[in-house]
Amino acid sequence: MWGRRVGWIVMMAASLSACSDSDAFAPDPNLADFVGMWDATALVLSSPVTPSLSADLIALGSTFSLNIQPSGQYTAILIFMGQASTEIGRISRSGETVIFDRTFPVASREISTYVFAASDRLVLDGDTEFDFNQDGIADQALAHFELKRR
Repeated sequence: MWGRRVGWIVMMAASLSACSDSDAFAPDPNLADFVGMWDATALVLSSPVTPSLSADLIALGSTFSLNIQPSGQYTAILIFMGQASTEIGRISRSGETVIFDRTFPVASREISTYVFAASDRLVLDGDTEFDFNQDGIADQALAHFELKRR
């Protein structure tokens, strides 16, 4: 009885994987330059309304790391004021921009421009939100990340 069940499970798994058009975990050659573990050396958030209102979270003692897998899966972890915030999703590249399609904790899409300052230095710029006045309401912000490959 178990032999037939195991055989059936193997057969179903094989047929399901054969029906798949693409492998979500296959390497994306378009992302080869991005693959790896990156740590922020600067993470500057600025108000687009009041440019003088800005904060470099790294200079204030925060840490930010970004892990990009060959498949485009990514995990980003920000530790700010002793609190960890994790984001998981998929990154893709289009021209001079990268697209972060977040799946956790809440689905969203963020688009950033990028520049490789060196093979181990990545700069990302894009829109985000940040609570500048700590009133519990997120304000529009511009994010500037300077990342170094581990």
